[in-house]
Amino acid sequence: MKTAESPTTTSECSPPNQWISRQPSGTRDLDFQQIRQRRSATWNAALDASVDVTKGGRPDLFLVSVDGDCPANCSLVEHPNGIHAGWCSCEVFQATTVCPHLCIRR
Repeated sequence: MKTAESPTTTSECSPPNQWISRQPSGTRDLDFQQIRQRRSATWNAALDASVDVTKGGRPDLFLVSVDGDCPANCSLVEHPNGIHAGWCSCEVFQATTVCPHLCIRR
């Protein structure tokens, strides 16, 4: 039973799990130079966004919220050759392998 003193959450976002043991299946190599040129809408959306970034439990893991949306888990590492490998839990990344969350982390 809820009472007037019982707090109720107003957010419809359930916090994602921040602890991932390794880079997830589906991690992709990302060339941000090409992304900036070929996916300028996604790149510019990241530049213009209001962002909240929280460190996860590892150096590559972050919780990224763009413009107040539900936060997404992001994993981003840089290979010695300068190419990045990344993964994001958002639907945009799952559909296109490029998302504002990863562009923000870059």
